Amino acid sequence: MLAWSGLRHRYGGGAEISYADFALRPGRHLLLRGASGSGKSTLLALLAGLLRVQHGGLEVAATELQSLTPRALDAWRGATLGVVPQRLHLSDALTVAENLALPALAAGERPDTDRATQLLEALDIVELAGRRPHQLSVGQAQRVALARALMRRPRLLLADEPSANLDDEHTLHMLALLLDSAEREGCTLVIASHDARVVEALGAREDVAEVSL
Repeated sequence: MLAWSGLRHRYGGGAEISYADFALRPGRHLLLRGASGSGKSTLLALLAGLLRVQHGGLEVAATELQSLTPRALDAWRGATLGVVPQRLHLSDALTVAENLALPALAAGERPDTDRATQLLEALDIVELAGRRPHQLSVGQAQRVALARALMRRPRLLLADEPSANLDDEHTLHMLALLLDSAEREGCTLVIASHDARVVEALGAREDVAEVSL
């Protein structure tokens, strides 16, 4: 599902970020751990095809990203990835249900309302479908963002600092939701975090590999 070798990236004239060669075994998820500025967000952006591979090789979901044209990369991203960003980017002008329709609309497809209802039910927030993001708690908004990321049945689910602004109890609950959702949907989960609580919670799991940056 995931593998890279000789992977390096440089922003402008800044220092180069190098990543040790890695391959994720089938059936496992991945925790990218490291302090702020260690290169976690850059690696997530490379995995998502938001940054072009400058040096080395990167394979995601059986696709060598460096070989894709920009147009092919856009199509691959829409068909393969689900992303739960640190800043959730939910539109306050839209209801929860309308926010879930955005991935399909962006791909020029008809929104799947049955799929949206299924995900809202699975995440125990179906009663929030008609609310707007400013009417949600932080935890509820994160569940909505997770549902949106899963709408198009991604093969890879990326979560950037999912414990941000959460207390201990809600951090553990959010991690459980991410892992349970990935298992239920049959996708690979990649979590990037500098939070010691996340590292401790995931460190004992045999189905989660770690890359320290």
